[in-house]
Amino acid sequence: MHKAYFDIVKDWVSGSIAAGLLPDGTRLTVAAVADRLALSRSPVKRGLELLTETGHLTRDARSGYIVGNGSLAEPDAANLFTLPLPDLAPATGVFVRAGWERILDEVAEATAASIPFGIFHISETAIGAHFGVSRTVTREVLSRLQERGAIGKDRASHWIAGPLSARMLDDEHALRRLLEPAALAQAASMLRAVLPAMQERLTKARPNCPPDEIDLIEADLHDTCTSYQPNRRLAAVLMHLRSGRRVNRLFATHVVQHDEAAMLTEHRLVLDHLALGDSEGAAAALRHHLDADHARTRERLKVLSVFTDPVVAPYLTRVG
Repeated sequence: MHKAYFDIVKDWVSGSIAAGLLPDGTRLTVAAVADRLALSRSPVKRGLELLTETGHLTRDARSGYIVGNGSLAEPDAANLFTLPLPDLAPATGVFVRAGWERILDEVAEATAASIPFGIFHISETAIGAHFGVSRTVTREVLSRLQERGAIGKDRASHWIAGPLSARMLDDEHALRRLLEPAALAQAASMLRAVLPAMQERLTKARPNCPPDEIDLIEADLHDTCTSYQPNRRLAAVLMHLRSGRRVNRLFATHVVQHDEAAMLTEHRLVLDHLALGDSEGAAAALRHHLDADHARTRERLKVLSVFTDPVVAPYLTRVG
């Protein structure tokens, strides 16, 4: 069962006190605890207030809260990042990850899914409200996405995402065409155990199968197969080259469920070469598939770019 954030705060602090990690006389402020747990201040304040009712904390007339009954004359203001405090909330079993880690992937995916439709403003305040995190956490997430090249800033220093252009698709395709067949060739000898299930999925698939089924088939070839190659840095790069697949998924979801007969045939050809132990043939078949799929994706992007009412995350606002 999901616990409210103020309960996580309460249990984390009380557990740390019980373990002797926050001794009597330690001064705690809402800001310090919020930064340590990467949460917004509202649930932290409520959690600390609840602990004054249980006697774990005493309100300090000058600033914040004091562990214990507040009898020490000069409470210590602790730097919570230097104390050996747990990441596991002791009384709840809830793992308290750094705030930016908890939401980074979701914000990244929501942002990437919006940009085929145009340019979007990203609201720091709305992200904080949506996830219940502090502005510090929100800015860390957005800074990391900026480092990836996924988002940027406009002339007024507002965070923006998009648009996804045909040129950007072309650039990504060029990278995939170089890297993905090479990764597949390296992995080919290690795929015999997983190939039958992939081939069976393709055999059962129909040209107008639903998007979720297409996602599984795409993941078989582009994720699972290439993941068997030993270069982890290459695997990480390939994981970020998914704009084309997002365009195809969005097209099927928002516009029309389209005939995927050509794509299915291309996938079968790749897997057939792998089943025969022909890594070079599989790599060549994959390049053919990437080229054909790129042409289809460019046409679908044109349709999405004029779509007037996309469904996007609440912290994104279309501006162009």
